[in-house]
Amino acid sequence: MFDRYSRRNFLRLSAALLAGGAAISRPDQAKAIGHVPRARGAVRLFKGYCPFCQVRCTYTARVQRGRLVSLTGDADNYWTGGVPQGHVHGGACQQPLPHHRAHVSRAGGSWRRISYGEAVRMTAARMREVLEKYGKEAGNRVAMTMPLWDCLESEVAALMALRTVGCVQALPPGETCVSTASNMLGHMLGVNSGTTQVDDICNARTLVLWGANVSDLYPPYTRWLARAREQGVRIIYIDPRKTRTSMWADSQLRPTPGTDGMLALGAIGYILREGAYNEERARFHMEDFENLAPKTTPISIEQVASVTGLAAEDITAFYQTLARSERTIVWLGGSLSRQTNGIHTVRSIILLQALRDNLIGSGKGMLTFQSGKPGGIDELVDHFFGENNTPKLNFRRIRMSMEKGRLDILFLNSSYRRYPDAQGVRKAIEKVPFVVHMGFFLDEESEVSTLFIPATFGPESQGCGYGNENQVAWREQILQAPGSCVPAWKFYHDVGRLVDPKRYPDFSSPEEICLMMQTFVPSWRGISMERLRSSSTVTWPIFEEGGRERTGTVFSEGRLLTPTGTMAVKDRVFGEISRWTLPKSHPHGKKASKEFPLILLQGKQLWHWQQTLTNFARSMAQFSNGRFLQIHPDTAAALKLQQGDKAALETASGSLEGWIDITENVLPGVVFTPANCCRTTPLEENRSPSICDILPNNWDRISAQHNCTGCRLRKL
Repeated sequence: MFDRYSRRNFLRLSAALLAGGAAISRPDQAKAIGHVPRARGAVRLFKGYCPFCQVRCTYTARVQRGRLVSLTGDADNYWTGGVPQGHVHGGACQQPLPHHRAHVSRAGGSWRRISYGEAVRMTAARMREVLEKYGKEAGNRVAMTMPLWDCLESEVAALMALRTVGCVQALPPGETCVSTASNMLGHMLGVNSGTTQVDDICNARTLVLWGANVSDLYPPYTRWLARAREQGVRIIYIDPRKTRTSMWADSQLRPTPGTDGMLALGAIGYILREGAYNEERARFHMEDFENLAPKTTPISIEQVASVTGLAAEDITAFYQTLARSERTIVWLGGSLSRQTNGIHTVRSIILLQALRDNLIGSGKGMLTFQSGKPGGIDELVDHFFGENNTPKLNFRRIRMSMEKGRLDILFLNSSYRRYPDAQGVRKAIEKVPFVVHMGFFLDEESEVSTLFIPATFGPESQGCGYGNENQVAWREQILQAPGSCVPAWKFYHDVGRLVDPKRYPDFSSPEEICLMMQTFVPSWRGISMERLRSSSTVTWPIFEEGGRERTGTVFSEGRLLTPTGTMAVKDRVFGEISRWTLPKSHPHGKKASKEFPLILLQGKQLWHWQQTLTNFARSMAQFSNGRFLQIHPDTAAALKLQQGDKAALETASGSLEGWIDITENVLPGVVFTPANCCRTTPLEENRSPSICDILPNNWDRISAQHNCTGCRLRKL
């Protein structure tokens, strides 16, 4: 419960959780870490980074006799200040395991062990078959779900392997969490991630954490919240739930889930009515500024209050703060992108920042969650394979291809359970003739796969990791991978070389790929191996050797990075901002079903940031509460539910079971449940069907959506 957390307890819990580090598969069967040849008793130090959230903490690892002794956070890391880490590699599968198709179904049965070489040859043969059969259309018959966990170089190697058959369909994991915000930022501002860096919040007068639950999702970044408070920055947190982040805020607004867009539109209308803007600067940012007022000034505070459920005086106080603040940064949380009205919500927030001239300059701009990936990968791939202008499809279209039997090969590197209607997604995948899953455990993904490749993780491979501020961190290989676990870069290199040895470049390590980036990609020219090895992180881009790292705003020329240097209020693709409506399936919407009157929210927890990995870690499971269903005391009283009761959570798409947790941390009429639970984990604390199994297949024009559907609870 929220009341139980003090700042001291939060920091203590954060350290304990981060010390858990990466996961083991079956702790009761865990084996010793693989040996690395070392002088007996000698202790060696290695540089590394944590691959979980994109804060990208760096550390120094101590290894003795081939075993990891400790991980110490890098105190010189400017962004994190040093956070303790831990790593254990246990009983993950150590041989490539394909289904024996003549005797077992695609979704079950035993595995037949094969060698790594056979797995590579089997995959390459399938790629060549598709190429020979479909020629120039072969690229449309292959797809990949990202990411590849061990390093950036693995992404490079995988994208090159796809291009051997002309494929560009590598689907980003952000499609289910941040694609809406990313695409709208790129569309309106010319940059698809944060426009400034997290340290710039100390230069602001106001920081709005709009759905950005920093403490649970990016705990090391709370140091910047603390510094901002010390500088007198006013922190406003907008989130329907009370979370650990609430403790850092001067005030919190708790709107009805899914109504953030109305709150933003109302702010624009208020500022226009009050004249709290500079029209010349507003027109500098907006090419059709005259279209803004007619759609927003009629929105009254009373109307906003009616939709959001907020008190009129709280709304007015928020709007007054925005109208008076000369320097405001808005930090967009991924939750805004997880609603089908997210496009218009994010558009409205961007226009609000433009109206107040809070996009360009110190202490101004937009921050986002899960962003900051350095560019340049596509440039390197194009260098070897030539440009490929085939439109990149989203997962919804790829799913349609699978359902219609038009996809022959799927590289399933991330969980299909991240998508709504996960069971429908699973059925679609089962129609693909050849599915390669590169992962760590025999889990739900392996059940629908033809071939399982056991991957290396973290310290078992060399390479770069990228972080939230466009930073690049280097990691040396610290430990020998157990069994025949193989880095993703090697698997895709070996497949690519068999399919197209003339174009696919030969390399033997991530370091060689990184050197190719520095040689052929101008924005990597100054990110030398020497610089990577001697620094905690290096911020991309650096165009010349010895060049300085960029700090602050990306708008270094004082204008937006769109082709015209401006944004549109009335967009030819997305229309009027007044097209904002409640999310699809929202129980307060016009077409709402009275059978499902509660609003369903799902999300990440501090100790379960990544769905698959942490579900297999006993060190994390000790903090897990399993499939809990959080509801407000008023909701519990109306439904005659008690603390700890077992209940069925039901939607129009299905149901699952959980236990009732009664707390004022959620609003009346709302149910919150964690996103992480997994059916195949050996740890009972984490075992439950995926929440996406019962979420409807809701999409906006960009991405898959998860939150704000209607639901109900039934006592068991």
